[in-house]
Amino acid sequence: MNCFLYEAIAQSFTGGAFLGFNASQVSGDNLGGYNKPGIAGGFFVGRKINEKSEVEMRLSYTGKGSRDVPDFERGKYTAYYLKLNYIEVPVFYRYHYKKFWIMVGLSAGYLISSSIANESGPFPVNSIENRPFNKYEVCTHFGLAYPLSDDWEIEFKSADTFFLLPIRKHASGASFLVNFGQLNSVLNFSVKYRLK
Repeated sequence: MNCFLYEAIAQSFTGGAFLGFNASQVSGDNLGGYNKPGIAGGFFVGRKINEKSEVEMRLSYTGKGSRDVPDFERGKYTAYYLKLNYIEVPVFYRYHYKKFWIMVGLSAGYLISSSIANESGPFPVNSIENRPFNKYEVCTHFGLAYPLSDDWEIEFKSADTFFLLPIRKHASGASFLVNFGQLNSVLNFSVKYRLK
């Protein structure tokens, strides 16, 4: 009896690992575009709810930030480099529709390191550009996943900082309606391997 119960529970859970890359930007830095590359990877465990849906929890590292590089041919010599490294715990609801998994979720993140610089090097510690970041972040996630086989899957998703909890205040310290400060926005492409 206990053996059958254990086997039934084990079959309802899956796990594995994933690895991918990010393209990110930060709202409120006066730059546009997903110009900051980064990596993302970690581990996941999932549990089926029924044949069409499942819940998945992850532990992941993700690199975010913002970047603006010089363009000497066009006479642009300024640069901006913002690197933000997070440990995150996302929880997804996944729904199987035709050949795809539709993903929605929330994540809690902890900022483990940050750096900010321009073409001359790091900004001074007490400068307005080097004002502190919040250590904690909450993000909303939306995405699609496509199974390549029983073991492999590719996914594309977006992640955005929840607007009520910005990553830090604007340089002016002002708030505008629901704009309380700077926010991360990330586009992610990952390859996922599911253990049997």
